[in-house]
Amino acid sequence: MKTVSDINAMPPNQLLSWFLIGSFVYYKLSNCRVMEDPTFDHLVKRLKEHWGEVDHYHKHLVTESHLDATTGYDIDYPKIVQYSAYQYLKENSL
Repeated sequence: MKTVSDINAMPPNQLLSWFLIGSFVYYKLSNCRVMEDPTFDHLVKRLKEHWGEVDHYHKHLVTESHLDATTGYDIDYPKIVQYSAYQYLKENSL
């Protein structure tokens, strides 16, 4: 599981990646988690603080409304996000 320390060490683009992965797992694979809810909230806080620095390929999928609501429930997750989530869960036996 990702921790607050992990989140603090992430650069802005990685924060966006983990926002997408965390949201995908939470909303589409409801029996799994890649981080606890307070950790996800911390990720969103940091992502909002660094939003202007993000130049991630999938930034267009995430709106400030998603960040304000701390949710990505309505995102159409790209296959690479889905694959990354499944890979992380498998590698960490989650």
